[in-house]
Amino acid sequence: MKKNSKMIFNYVIMFGLISLFLIPLYWLLAGSFKSNFEFNLVPPTMFPEEIIFGNYSTAWTQLGFNQAFQNSMIVTISTTVLNMITGTLAGFILSKKKIPGGKIILALIVSVLIVPPAVLLLPLYFMIVKLGLYDTLSAIIFPFAANAFTIFFMKQYIDDIPNDLIEAARIDGVGEFGLIPKVIVPLSTPALVTVALINFVGNWNAFTMPLVLLRSNEKFTLPLKQAKMANATDVNQWTLILAATVLSILPVLVIFIGSQRYFVKGIMEGAVKG
Repeated sequence: MKKNSKMIFNYVIMFGLISLFLIPLYWLLAGSFKSNFEFNLVPPTMFPEEIIFGNYSTAWTQLGFNQAFQNSMIVTISTTVLNMITGTLAGFILSKKKIPGGKIILALIVSVLIVPPAVLLLPLYFMIVKLGLYDTLSAIIFPFAANAFTIFFMKQYIDDIPNDLIEAARIDGVGEFGLIPKVIVPLSTPALVTVALINFVGNWNAFTMPLVLLRSNEKFTLPLKQAKMANATDVNQWTLILAATVLSILPVLVIFIGSQRYFVKGIMEGAVKG
């Protein structure tokens, strides 16, 4: 009886937590299919009286969502790929190479994690302006092509790859540059998927840095475009804004669902390595 009561209590808690997360998502999705008139009704309707699929096509074209979506894809994919490359290379060197001051270098990299991003905002802005990259997509790609978390995470994961396996690959004729694609990458797939997903979500939702480093409307990423739509005095069509929000969520949702197995494995294994 006591066991059943505990199980029922756990289910109630789980149902409450799931509802807490799903209700806002449902409201977002339901609102994106309503007319603007119905959306502003008081009290609000729980289900759309008339499903309007045209909100999505209108949001994509009328609100200029297409260009912002392309900009976000370019920035996010480029930054994520560069982070995977730099993180794997740096993690391999710090883990398997004996370099002078390796531990000090690693400590300095990890110490970057405690620095608030806002502290780096002004110096980064001046550097971007001096390099002539202001108001270009490169301004929000190259400064973030490497980060401390990715390097540290990959280093911890690569630590558990046996040195004997690497030596065996060298004996078989694999050069130093060949070790990365032929040995390290295949054995670090869960870790790579994990850092790729974390970087993808982080860069896809980035707002502050693009806000400071971009000025032209045609260079705006999705978060900037959505903020502009929400704050525009001549745009009060919230159903279109909600439809645009749903469209911005879909890429992250699809990628997360497709890589969930590797993501969970990478997090679990990375948490106990090193």
